[in-house]
Order: sequence, then C-alpha cells, then structure tokens
Amino acid sequence: MSVTANPFRPPRHFDNAADWLHDLGDIPLHRIVFDPWPGTATEADLLLLVERDKRLCELIDGTLVQKPVGIFESLIAVNLILKLGTYVEQNGLGAVFGPDGTFRLPSSGRIRLSDVSFVSTDRLAQIRTAVPVLAPDLAIEVLSEGNTTVEIDQKFTELFQSGTRLAWVIDPQPRTVAVYHGVGLPASILTEADFLDGGTVVSGFRMHVAALFNNVPSGR
Repeated sequence: MSVTANPFRPPRHFDNAADWLHDLGDIPLHRIVFDPWPGTATEADLLLLVERDKRLCELIDGTLVQKPVGIFESLIAVNLILKLGTYVEQNGLGAVFGPDGTFRLPSSGRIRLSDVSFVSTDRLAQIRTAVPVLAPDLAIEVLSEGNTTVEIDQKFTELFQSGTRLAWVIDPQPRTVAVYHGVGLPASILTEADFLDGGTVVSGFRMHVAALFNNVPSGR
C-alpha cells in the first residue's frame, strides 16, 4: 500500500516533559508508544500498528498515542454503527467508518481516529488513500477510563476547525450523549430518555439514546 508523506507541523520545543505531555492532551503515560521513538513516528508506522497489529493509535506530531479501549465501549460503538450504518446505506447518504478509520485533519496535520464517523456522499470522492486529508462530517467518541478532558477538547477543536459539522461524545458512566455543533458552543446533554438525531448532517436519522447501551451493565 502506497503511503503519502507525513506533513508535520514545524518542530516544537518544550521546556520540560510536563509541557510535552500537556500538548498530547495530558494523557496517561502508558498510552504513549515508544517504538518508534516519540517525535519520529510516521504515517507508515501508524498504518502498520492499525492494520497489522490491530492497535488503534493516533499520530500526534510524530508521536503515536494509543486509543483507550474496553469491551463495553466497543459494544456501544457497535450498537451505534449497526443503527447509523444501516440508515446511511438505505438512504444513500454516504459511509460510516469504525474505530480504525484514519483521517489526517487539515487544521493540525495530526492523524485522528474516531470510534465512529460518517462522511457524506459528496465528500467520499476525497477518500483516495489509506489516510485521507479530510475530517468526517460527523465524529463520535465513546469515552473510556483512559481519556482526559484536555485530550477530547483538543481533538474536537481540531475536528471542527477541519470541517466536522457535528460531534457526539458518549459517556458510558452516566449513560449520556453530549452533542456539539462547533468550537466554543455549549453542548446539549441527552439522557437515556431522549432521542439522538443527525440534524442536517445525517438528515432523518433518529435513535433512542437508551439503545446505545443495550447489553451494557448499569454503571459502565
């Protein structure tokens, strides 16, 4: 598989490790991959881990960062993919991607993976390589224990600045969904009694929030 060049942002200087870690989103140290060495990783390295080793990683300024995963978070993502994917296919709206869908965000040059993402039909033609320079129209994250608020804020800022129009953050602990429409805009918080809809991004899609948590024990 051909791999495009890795367009890093200009090298960045950090006075100490704490500043560097904050730039990565204040993530736990165990999520930082040290082979290849931080700052030297390329798109080819990421694809090797994702495709061969099935290790979900994002590429942040030359550093590979593993996405936290869990069995119940995976189940929530599948519950959504089944509903959203079926609706999108039946209505010819575009394509739904799973957690290994890789996108290089134009605003940052970083390669990000969402747990679930949607790209509309009129933008699918832009996907010609394994890592397209593109942001999904809809990006969804299912929070895991290892995620941080700083990390999620950074990621969705990059997504919206790159063209994402809608984002959902699913939190398994309170069993809620936070719906975002842009940087700096307040989120709408939906509970299991509410319905999740695709707005103008996935027109006509509607799903009961409680259905996201089918077979997921309470408190997870």
